[in-house]
Amino acid sequence: MACAWWRRENTVGNGIVVPYISPVRRDRAKYRRRRLGALFVAAALAVAMYVGGVAGAESQPVHYTVAPGDTLWGIAIERTAVWEDPRPKVEAIREANDLSGYEIYPGMSLKLPSTV
Repeated sequence: MACAWWRRENTVGNGIVVPYISPVRRDRAKYRRRRLGALFVAAALAVAMYVGGVAGAESQPVHYTVAPGDTLWGIAIERTAVWEDPRPKVEAIREANDLSGYEIYPGMSLKLPSTV
């Protein structure tokens, strides 16, 4: 004799006794996957926007007015870490300002490259 699903014995693991639980669990999993997918897409877009905005942006050179007693070496040393060599920065300042020598004068306006 075949027994109807509502008359079956209530045992653990019997999915037919309460038929609405299985679709609810499936729906929860579906919505969880959708939320995780939306979160992933939003995170990917945020990273892409950040990288795209920063990648092509260069910082503008800083303008520095030479004071009495300043030298290119002194200006470069102020902007160099203790363990770094200031000579490349001195040359970068010279190239940015089209200086033929190392002489600078008080009141002179220098462009300090962003690398300095």
